[in-house]
Parts: sequence; C-alpha cells; structure tokens
Amino acid sequence: MKIMRVESLVYGVEDVESGIRYYEDWGLPCVERGALGAEFRMPSGQSILIRPASDAALPAAPDGGSTLREAIWGVEDAASLEAIGAELARDREVRTDSRGGLHARDEAGFAIGFRPLSKGTKTDAAAASRMNHPFDPERRARPTRLGHIVYNIPEQWIEKVLAFYLERLKFRLTDRALDTGAFMRCAGSTDHHNLFFATRYDRPSFNHAAFEVRDIDEIILGGKYMKSRGWQANSPVGRHILGSNLFWYFNNPCGGRTEYFADMDQMDDNWKPRVWEKNPGFAMWMLEKADAPELTRI
Repeated sequence: MKIMRVESLVYGVEDVESGIRYYEDWGLPCVERGALGAEFRMPSGQSILIRPASDAALPAAPDGGSTLREAIWGVEDAASLEAIGAELARDREVRTDSRGGLHARDEAGFAIGFRPLSKGTKTDAAAASRMNHPFDPERRARPTRLGHIVYNIPEQWIEKVLAFYLERLKFRLTDRALDTGAFMRCAGSTDHHNLFFATRYDRPSFNHAAFEVRDIDEIILGGKYMKSRGWQANSPVGRHILGSNLFWYFNNPCGGRTEYFADMDQMDDNWKPRVWEKNPGFAMWMLEKADAPELTRI
C-alpha cells in the first residue's frame, strides 16, 4: 500500500460564511458554493470542504465547535486502497462511500478517509528566470498544495498512535521529540512531514493545516493581505528547526490554524529517523516586533 499525501480536509463550521471568506482570502479557488457550504480546490487537485457544524452527515470530532471533521488521504492506486481497507477492517469499522472511498477512525479517534489521488496541474515552486522579467508578484498568496496536518493528543497516547500510522499505514518516521511529539511522512512523499502529533495537550484536538507557497516573499505578502482583511496572525514569520520550513500561522475560524510554508526539508528512505530527548526548538528565528512592527507575538 502507498499513501501519497493529504488529499482533502472536511471542516464542520459554526459560522460557514466566515469560514468561506477566510479560505477565499487565504488564496484558494472556490469551485462550488451553496446551501451546504463550499469546496475549494488547489492547483494540485487537493480540496478543502466547508460544511455546517450541524450537518448530521459529518463524522463527529473529539473536539467540539468549529474544527476539522475528517482528513482524507490520497493513495497511489486501487490496490493500495484495497490493502488499506483490508488492514483496517481487522479491528475497526470501515465504511465505503458511493464513490469507492474508505472511511474509518485512527487510534486517537480522529476520522480518516482514503481515496485515489485527484488530478491536478503540475506545479513548480522553483523561481523562473528573471531575465527581462521584473519582480512584480501579486500582493497576496496563492497556495499550490496542502502539505501537512497536525493534531494534538495526550502524551500517553503517542505510542499507540505511532504504531497505527507507522506499522499499519506505512508512514515513515522523520523526527521524534520525546517531549513534544512525532513528525511522519507518507510513503509516497519526500516532505519532512505530512503528519505531526503534538503531545503537549491533555485532550485530542485539531491543531493546523499547512499550505505551500513559492517563497518567503509570498509568505509575507500573503500574511500582510490576511491581516489587511481583518484576520489575526498566530505567530511571527519564522523558520522552523525540525523541517526547516519558513512559516507564518493564522487563526482559522474553521478550526485550529492555517500555515503558509515554503522551503521544507526533503527526505527519502535513506533518511535515518532522529529521536530527540528534548525538542531542539520551535524556530531557528522569528521576526520580532522591532523587525516587523505589524506582527503580533502570542
């Protein structure tokens, strides 16, 4: 079996209009909007679905209010989908939807789904030639893909959660900090992580979703645009230590946060997982107020 990436996120939102406006401002194209909410689709083919929190068709979530209700993973082919279904059916309910997708729950109680990859436009984050081409980007961000998601869980759950994803769904461990959590990547991905479980919380909840943009310029332009639209930053601009990606986080009315990121470490199966007794730190650097007065530290 081979899981390739996060394919789709399904939110249950109390204020649907606010959630739609947020993701429009975040830079995602809205492909469908109606009484049941909205769907956004990125150039990669990955999607974000916003549904009313009261929608009885949505799976329940461990945390209440507006939050992520289900993360759907894209798999390589039909054989991978069949293998995942057979593996999970050994000890839990697996539901098949009308389009052949699978739905179950992980060891932390989060709803997870699986379906074949959606087709998207090939994207290239590399800088184009600047020969006779002035640098004049759009003054906002346009994310090309969904890179990773993060959940919070109690520390005592981490071993069973890791066993589920590493042994049964064949994720790869990249880094683990014994005091904060574990970074994992899909078998079909070279990103430092597609999934992180943070263990600094006493109850399960959704933490954030991360969207890749071209570079630091697009992160800053996108974040400044979000602030101009009235959305609150949840961090300064910075660069992480584990993963090395540049970041800027914002509070999301759909639940948790969203992150603009760029320039993440890439790993293949020659990589040897690192285990840290203590997390080496959240960031190599972050802009302080003196450097960027419009940023607010939390």
